[in-house]
Amino acid sequence: MSDNKHSVIDFTVTADMVDAFARLSGDYNSMHVDPEIARKSRYRQPVVHGMIPFSFIQFLGCEFEGYDVEFVELSTRFRKPVFINDAISLEITCTNTENEKKYNAVWRNKAKNEILITSKGEFRLINQTNSANNNLDTFLVSEITEAQYHIDDLPNRREQLTFQATDSLKDNYVAKVFSPGMKNLSGKILPGNNLLDVLMLSTLVGMRLPGRYATFTRFDISFDTGLLSSDQYTLTGNVTKVSKATEIMEAVISIESEHPVASGKIEVMLNPPPKKMLSSQEVVKRYCHFDLNEKVALITGASRGIGETTAKLFAALGAKVVINYYRGKGDAEHIVDEIKASGGEAIAIQCDITDENSVKEMVKTALQTFKRIDILVNNAVKDFTPKNITEMEWDDFNQELEVSVKGMHACCREVIPIFKQNGGGKIINLSTVAVDNPVAGQSRYITAKSAVAGYTKSLAKELLKFNIQANLVVPNMTDTDLVSVIPGMYREKIAESRPYGRHVRPVEVAQSIAFLASNWSDAITGQKVVLNLGEPPFA
Repeated sequence: MSDNKHSVIDFTVTADMVDAFARLSGDYNSMHVDPEIARKSRYRQPVVHGMIPFSFIQFLGCEFEGYDVEFVELSTRFRKPVFINDAISLEITCTNTENEKKYNAVWRNKAKNEILITSKGEFRLINQTNSANNNLDTFLVSEITEAQYHIDDLPNRREQLTFQATDSLKDNYVAKVFSPGMKNLSGKILPGNNLLDVLMLSTLVGMRLPGRYATFTRFDISFDTGLLSSDQYTLTGNVTKVSKATEIMEAVISIESEHPVASGKIEVMLNPPPKKMLSSQEVVKRYCHFDLNEKVALITGASRGIGETTAKLFAALGAKVVINYYRGKGDAEHIVDEIKASGGEAIAIQCDITDENSVKEMVKTALQTFKRIDILVNNAVKDFTPKNITEMEWDDFNQELEVSVKGMHACCREVIPIFKQNGGGKIINLSTVAVDNPVAGQSRYITAKSAVAGYTKSLAKELLKFNIQANLVVPNMTDTDLVSVIPGMYREKIAESRPYGRHVRPVEVAQSIAFLASNWSDAITGQKVVLNLGEPPFA
């Protein structure tokens, strides 16, 4: 005849319960008891030993007055972490016949209604017994230390611990773990010997196999016989499988005294160890500078404006600069003289970047002089003269595209093989906020710079595997000769209307270019730095 029973046990896990469980079981795993270490884990706070809420399965015994429940088989999965002050509801259903006694149990977080633990198994009823007490303060017979094994340390590893579960320790468990969790604990439910032995799996996992970085996820165990409070037992774990992909470790376990009494398996998820951050000395030594020293930068359209300022800033940061010019020979040579007078290195090379052969010669001369090229800044532009769109001929568009797009591509095509040979490089292209926030009369300029934006993204995608970064600098109107075609009074009026009350300064654009050319931007590609002066677009 079958006797089905159903129980619901409500309890709350407190910090005192965690402390008591650690003392009794010897499981002082840092993920449970050290907030500083736990906050660096995937859980960001201390996690309750999963065996604490699991141990309340012993309250199945409330249904069988005058008997102790001794578990024969248990199959348990820890599905979600439990945290201090979590209110938990344990629902137990059991089938009790003369031939078999089985249970199914589910632990839920009451606030979230999430399933935390599931367990099923078999048990038997035995007469209540008492054994002689002793002076043990913990189930562990000898002290163990917390291991810190990483996943590569675990294949074929074997760990052991020796324990004993006396009645005095059972009383302690009731007083320190069961009672604080339940407001109205009626009657005396002592954890059975077999259950206490199962709890020692927490100690094996948390302290030795693998230790600090463990999250217990599953166990299956079968008992050949009941364990005795008077005897000492050895719990052994042997690792059988380690998966780096899933960060899961599996092990077979056994419990024995003079003879084997239980066997099973465990599954553990390994938390990655906390990432070690750079020391202050490393930061000072390796990351406090732009690392442009001795780098070679080729800057197109560098005889005036943004290009000129960028060349001077790069030289000041230790780079060797190739100043490309089309018609401004005197200006370019003067910039070279300035750089050299300040202790830098630079050369000026005339090149019409719309002529592919001329670009080849420019790159050849740069390599002959400096032996390498590390940075390409595509800054050259045709002009900024406003023109009504209805007055535009295709040739107007084509002239701008020849410089901004064809010339840019010609330079990239020559320099990219050099970058590949170097093992990396930086490409910085210049665009404008007018691409996303257009102004009247600049359709050819905006069209060309829109193409530059698309080209840069394509570059970034194609060159990623070669450690070549391609990015955009996108300034608002900048105080250079390029915008002198706009009447001065109108330029001043535009500046006064801005939240900043001014235009972008050339040196600010140069600083953004320097950032993208430096090692500080190694993780950035296909992106844009927008100098918008607080106006749209907002990147």
